[in-house]
Amino acid sequence: MKNFWIVFALLFSVSLFSQEEEEEIYKNQFSGNLSYLLLGSPELNYERTLNKYFTVGVGGVIYSNAHQKLNLKTAEEYSNYKVNYEINPYARLYVNGTQKRSHFFEIFGSYNRAETDSGLQRSNNASGYGVYDYGTRNIENVGLGAGYGYRFLAFHKRMSMEAQIGIRTNFEDVLLFDVGLVRTGIKVGYRF
Repeated sequence: MKNFWIVFALLFSVSLFSQEEEEEIYKNQFSGNLSYLLLGSPELNYERTLNKYFTVGVGGVIYSNAHQKLNLKTAEEYSNYKVNYEINPYARLYVNGTQKRSHFFEIFGSYNRAETDSGLQRSNNASGYGVYDYGTRNIENVGLGAGYGYRFLAFHKRMSMEAQIGIRTNFEDVLLFDVGLVRTGIKVGYRF
């Protein structure tokens, strides 16, 4: 009987110090926008989890001609304004945490390159004379934006699905704000 109590005491003490299996926390994610892909515009995002509620990341997209037709127009002057590509550093605040289903709020920056019909442009020919011709002008813009979305996790929290809407403005002039829908659509991602 004495041996029984010794074995019982050993098993009990071992069970006190055994640890529960910890849930694996995924800190990195790559995702792509399915809505943009259907329009022929590839988008890729990388997101890094900093703590339970906060993440930072960067995204990039190359816009196709089909995507260009969906742009919001704020002035008739910019009716032939086409954004070619965009890079968006962003930060997100998750309401329920990054490892659960959660609503999120996002702020992001925007660096984008666009082209616009500029009417007559002056250039110099080989002889050094000024020549006027119709052409396009490439513009590099910076801007800020905000977004809202919802993320759902599946397959042992490895796969993420997001629905998001985002609006950004370019600061082309002090008085003119060019508003556009960006980072909007359905995204699918892989977490690791």
